[in-house]
Amino acid sequence: MFDRISSQNQKSSRSRPVSRAGATPYHRRESFIPQARRWEQFKWLIYDNNGSYNGWFDWLPIWMRVGYFSPFVVVSLMFFYSAIYWYRPQPLHFEATVYNETLSRKEVDYILGTMPKTAATDLSIFLWGIIVVVHAKITLGSISAFPISFTGWSWMLLTLRAGIEFAAWAATSHELLALGKLLARIGSSIRLVAVTNACVVCTIWNFILFPIIYFFSIPAGEKRRNFLKFNFGFFMTNIHVLNFPMAIINTVYGNQIRLFTFSDLWVAYLVIMLYSFVYYFVMDRLGMHFYPIFCPRSAFCVVSIVGVLGLYYYLFLKWNELISSRM
Repeated sequence: MFDRISSQNQKSSRSRPVSRAGATPYHRRESFIPQARRWEQFKWLIYDNNGSYNGWFDWLPIWMRVGYFSPFVVVSLMFFYSAIYWYRPQPLHFEATVYNETLSRKEVDYILGTMPKTAATDLSIFLWGIIVVVHAKITLGSISAFPISFTGWSWMLLTLRAGIEFAAWAATSHELLALGKLLARIGSSIRLVAVTNACVVCTIWNFILFPIIYFFSIPAGEKRRNFLKFNFGFFMTNIHVLNFPMAIINTVYGNQIRLFTFSDLWVAYLVIMLYSFVYYFVMDRLGMHFYPIFCPRSAFCVVSIVGVLGLYYYLFLKWNELISSRM
């Protein structure tokens, strides 16, 4: 991984930026690529920002923002990505729970005599998820953080899960059986990742990231008070607190729950892999480091990666224990 590369015509009198990281394996270097014409050289950082987008991450040590990835992290990611391919369940199977329950007409709780309570709840979650995103767009002026933050992915997944399974009920109840079954399987396939992502986001943000940012990133005084007010506002409360109870409805609690299988776990790991691509190969190059415990320039990141994968497997087992007790 490379830091920005100085052009050949740079004046010799200009002082080079000095890393405060000290003499470590992560010390910043120019490049292993011979100095040729500037436009023929590859630069890891897309912007000339010292690995800190808009200066937002200046509070992080420079060695966490620029320089080579730890070889231990590189090997771990290669192993993880390979395992996703080689250990894919054959075949992938997801029970079309909503489709089957709609055809069996077992549910007796109806809203206004026409819509099952389960479908009405999914519709409510879906609409509320959209309302929160629209509110963010109106009040914050942008929702660009949704596609690049794990929190945004989590919110979109729980919203999509509810919307797709509601659509599955609507299609099946209107005799569009093939469409209803397909939608039911798609919605069913993201149940585990939706509830587990929400649990992880709620836990890590409130008990790890928020204290780190509050005490180490935000200076004491008015800025810290404003951040505290923002964190407990409508938007942040929804995506970091209410996301978890919203995600467990009709996945772990409800009339149409089902046990999770290794196909569900594989999908959860696949989503982690896809987000790691975005985080390490897009956001890192932009200078965005939302989650310092996953800094790829520290060998400790391997512990964080293994810990998350183990946590997902642990929650996979615990969700099934909870579901088994309620079936």
